[in-house]
Amino acid sequence: MKVIQTIALLATTLLVGCAISVKDGDDIQFHNHKIVSEFVAKSLPREQRLQRITSDIQKVGFKRIRVSGVFDTFSDSALSIFKHQNSIMTEHKTMLDNHRDVLSFLMANKGKDKAQLAQAIADFDKSARNEQEKIGPKIKEYERASQKISDENTKLTALITAQTLKLAHIIYSQGDDLLGVQGIQMLFNASKVNEAYNLAEIRLHLAKVANEFINDEKAIIDIAKQLQSLQDAD
Repeated sequence: MKVIQTIALLATTLLVGCAISVKDGDDIQFHNHKIVSEFVAKSLPREQRLQRITSDIQKVGFKRIRVSGVFDTFSDSALSIFKHQNSIMTEHKTMLDNHRDVLSFLMANKGKDKAQLAQAIADFDKSARNEQEKIGPKIKEYERASQKISDENTKLTALITAQTLKLAHIIYSQGDDLLGVQGIQMLFNASKVNEAYNLAEIRLHLAKVANEFINDEKAIIDIAKQLQSLQDAD
């Protein structure tokens, strides 16, 4: 029994020292890369924030590292979430690129009440040479696309939280997760354990940073909804 407990303790020790530690204003060192922290990401202008997160996701990459049955299952789940969040970010960026005129209109009219928004739409559409140039239909298309992205992002929020908690459990658990053959496998693959853990942790971190960015974009989506409701009321 003491041998098993020792294995569990050693396997746990391999991981405990790896946890992300960052002070406000600092980036996170990951291999030779500096990965944006939550604090830094939130301090960036939205375009720069989007570019930085997208770039850092590519720096981390999508490779798999096999360690043991227990940890591999978790690691694969973290990778799946990471890939899904990256897809959402890519979809969001594509939507922004395709609706830059709508985005400019929404940002220019942020904070206006219903009467002011209605007037802004009317003023914009006066200069439209045809129906395709009017802002109304474009806002409707933008609102529909952005809502789909927002809904997918909300689903991932819970998954990211759950996997982050599970990671903490794997680190500190001295129960079945790190006992017996699993613990021995992890000890024999010490360097891989460290790398796999770091990958899982940084992926969940970046998934959370990206997820928060999409959540923060909700303010713009809400403006689109207000404008759409005004048009529907006409």
